[in-house]
Formats: sequence, structure tokens, C-alpha cells
Amino acid sequence: MTKRTPSRMAHLVAQWRRSEESQASFARRHRISGWTFWYWCRKLSDKPGTERETTPTATFLPVQVAAESPVLEIVLAGGEQLRVRPGASAELVRVAVTALRAGC
Repeated sequence: MTKRTPSRMAHLVAQWRRSEESQASFARRHRISGWTFWYWCRKLSDKPGTERETTPTATFLPVQVAAESPVLEIVLAGGEQLRVRPGASAELVRVAVTALRAGC
């Protein structure tokens, strides 16, 4: 197993940021616990002089929900799924999508 030095983890975090993979998937593929990888992503994003990742804001489009479809399903690029029932607030959906994109 490779030692988790700050420079090694900085390299892995940079590699993950260039990918379109979720944090959890990337960590599994590199045999790093999800919490450990999350810690290093967070630590390195707060470090002065380190380029912070900007999370794109969610863009919502108007949707007309058919009576037969009581649940709206949102599938993100990483395969994460979010099922939204009628009456859910736009703010709740925005927060949930943001959390899923962050890999939390």
C-alpha cells in the first residue's frame, strides 16, 4: 500500500478534480476510504495557494409532471439518483443535487 503523504494525496485530489468521477467512486478505485479521501479534498481546498474547485450551480428547467408520474427521477452523470415527489421545494432539490455532486 502506498503511503498517504500530503504530496501523494494532493496528486490524487488533483487527478480526481480533472475526472468526472464521484469522490466515492474515485476513492474506491484507489483503495482509499471515502472519509479519508473526503478529508484530503477538504484539507487541500482550504490550503492557501491551492486552486479551489468551483461547484457549478444547478440549472433547473421547467417540467410538466404527468398525473401518472408521481415521482420525478433525476440521474446525475456519476449515476447518483434523486427521486422527487410532487410538492418538494426547489430549494430542497437544489441542496440535494449539490450534495450529490459533492460526493457527500
